Amino acid sequence: MLDKHPTAPTLSAAVAEWIAGFSLDDVPTEVVENTKLRVLDVIGVMIASSRLEVVAAARRASADADGGQGNAFNLTDPLPTSAANAAFINGVMSAVLEFDDTHIQSNIHPTGVVLSAVLQECERSRLSGRSLVEAVLLGSELLCRLGMISPVRMHEVGFHPSSVYGVFGAVWGLAHLRRLPPEQIVHAIGTAASLSSGSIASFEDGTSTKTLHIGFAASAAVRAVAIASQGISGPYPVFEGKFGWFKSYVQSGPEFRFSAMTDALGERWEVLNIASKIYPCAYTLLPFIAATIALRNTHGVKPEDVDIIHCDIMPRSFATVCEPVEEKRRPRTPWHGRISLQHTVAEALVLGRMEKDSYAPASLKDPVINAIADKVFHRPDMVAAADISRSRATVSIRLKDGRLLSHTIEDMPGTRSNPISREAYVEKFRANIRSAISDEAGEALIEALFNLETAEDIGSLFAALRR
Repeated sequence: MLDKHPTAPTLSAAVAEWIAGFSLDDVPTEVVENTKLRVLDVIGVMIASSRLEVVAAARRASADADGGQGNAFNLTDPLPTSAANAAFINGVMSAVLEFDDTHIQSNIHPTGVVLSAVLQECERSRLSGRSLVEAVLLGSELLCRLGMISPVRMHEVGFHPSSVYGVFGAVWGLAHLRRLPPEQIVHAIGTAASLSSGSIASFEDGTSTKTLHIGFAASAAVRAVAIASQGISGPYPVFEGKFGWFKSYVQSGPEFRFSAMTDALGERWEVLNIASKIYPCAYTLLPFIAATIALRNTHGVKPEDVDIIHCDIMPRSFATVCEPVEEKRRPRTPWHGRISLQHTVAEALVLGRMEKDSYAPASLKDPVINAIADKVFHRPDMVAAADISRSRATVSIRLKDGRLLSHTIEDMPGTRSNPISREAYVEKFRANIRSAISDEAGEALIEALFNLETAEDIGSLFAALRR
């Protein structure tokens, strides 16, 4: 049970103390507005995916596993369920389209996992919009910082970073909403380390497990907080200890930069380095879409004109989005296509757009798109490799008439270096909710989310989605 620990403060304890003193009053307006835009963005993505079969199947599986009893709601379903199930379905809806945001340096998708866990808690406990903003902000801030401790990218050792790291960010957000004392926050985080999981094996064959990872992490966070709330202890030195999380998961000898977790915490905001997505795929592929569409539109490139396409990409991305080449040129499922450089560039060139309905089965089998995918080759871009905080890509198209066309993206729209406007967020939101809810309900929701911190009861904002 929970006894005061006699040893020196740990990293987890230092973070818990910061959470205990956190208030939105101390946060710059820019950071608060950034958080509200991220919430708007991910809510739109959840609505867009709410009717997909994999989401429906996840609902059925949850009901089969525990009967679905409880007093919590996920974002779109009219029937109550357990808190863990609500967080799980929220997480699946946030991630299945690969349209949520990304912290580029750590490759973590922070907003979706934290929002998925805390949204149901705010509704179930009739908390305010301000509480939701606080929880999403501090959970995603700490999650991004956690991901900067190790220079090893988790994909390289077989883990999905948004999942294995994500449970901790969701715990921190939930712990703040529950007003857990620092000691209990430490125990919840210690327990979360034993619930941290997420194999990237499905990257290889396009199976669906990866699309559930954010849901698994959000659901695990609910359980970890519930466990600590009942007095069950978790390890204090869970990150930096002899058997700590980083030594267990990375299993190599990098220098762990534990100071990244707390340096200028509350003064320098890492959430401002979270990048929104304007296309629904792995973040690494976004600049290649932008460069391909720019060449198509500027030069009127048609599929029948193309001889060969070269894409310059950082070598660390070869294993996840470029190889094996034969598999990437013929992705098996829509999700598999979202992590394929070859198919993504081909679909962007042929159709000239990438949106929530892209990567459809018809596109995966389209003979014109497949023929272009066969002409896409990847090459190492050492400039991109030298600075992983940016989103660089070069696409070069050699035409059959001998002309060579090339376009380079240095920073994608949506990054801190190249931000998108509030209006661009709204347009993405409208496109995502179109056909899912009425225009009137959508506009009312946009207005409410822009004034989120003034809402007294968060549940009233989303009631219309469940009718």
